[in-house]
Amino acid sequence: MNERISPYVLTNDNSPAFWLIDNLWMPLAGSFLTNGNFCFIEQVCGTGIGGPPTHSHPSDEGLYILEGHCTFHAGGETVQAGPGTLVSVPRFVEHSFTVDAPHSRLLNFYSPGGFEMLLMSLATPAAERKPPAPGSVPMPPRWMVEECSREFGQIPGTSLPFADPPTKENMATKPSTVNSIKPFGISTNEAPAYWSQGILWTILASAEQTGGSYSLMEELCPKDSGPPPHTHEQDEVIYVVEGELTMITGPERLNAKSGALAYIPARCVHSFRVDSSEARLLNFYLPGGFERVITEFGIPTKSRVLPPADLKQRGTAEQMKALFQRVGMNMVALPDLPRDGRRS
Repeated sequence: MNERISPYVLTNDNSPAFWLIDNLWMPLAGSFLTNGNFCFIEQVCGTGIGGPPTHSHPSDEGLYILEGHCTFHAGGETVQAGPGTLVSVPRFVEHSFTVDAPHSRLLNFYSPGGFEMLLMSLATPAAERKPPAPGSVPMPPRWMVEECSREFGQIPGTSLPFADPPTKENMATKPSTVNSIKPFGISTNEAPAYWSQGILWTILASAEQTGGSYSLMEELCPKDSGPPPHTHEQDEVIYVVEGELTMITGPERLNAKSGALAYIPARCVHSFRVDSSEARLLNFYLPGGFERVITEFGIPTKSRVLPPADLKQRGTAEQMKALFQRVGMNMVALPDLPRDGRRS
């Protein structure tokens, strides 16, 4: 584990908050907290303006819709995205989007990180945790947007994001000629699903689909579920969509409720337990590949409910151990902690 980088939990109640283009932006993971590997921003769109005109950047980007509806254009394709939809945009691929429903809530992430620096350079600190009144926050000067875009890697397409509002004319995108990885959109109702370890896992993005950059799974977990203490070679990020967890990172316990993000650096000993009756999580791995633990030994299912209690796992203990070694996962003997977080 990189000694400079520590695990943490940050929520949309206590994160930094900014206003820009009638939106509320709440960075939950930034480059300085993730060794430059990742940034993650929750945003609430106050009006139907919301998104940027056509542009690209040197980071892979993903957007997940929590509430509302957006129309995405990426690499010449169009995706209609409602709640539970992931849109994956590879680096240097042209993209744009519009917000079709006011107060839509989006999760916006980048690998590697850096976009949050562009945002915080142009935005205004939010006076409260809701979008500003329409038109109350002035757009930044065009020269500042141009310079910050150059410095932080935003490449304008038909227009300049954060300076030019989206219109029909400046939202078109073309297929990429510099990246063979294709953009895609998929919803949790359509993505491949598996039962494993008492949990429903939905594979929203695999390493193969993202060129190895990341993988993303949604988990539906029952009370008291969670993995034993372990480490792996990937950074891990958990966003709590619904429910409540206790994150265990080494000797520490960190509470994570709905709207919280937990960041776990590579090789950090960690685990979690579900405290609520159920919890729904988004689980990222950077780089991707960890999803093979689920796809190779989970039970494929078309159902979107928790698995039956008597479900048997596929594979032998030796096969599982071999797979754990291939993906860089190691179980760790860690003394349990009582609820007050102190060793007995």
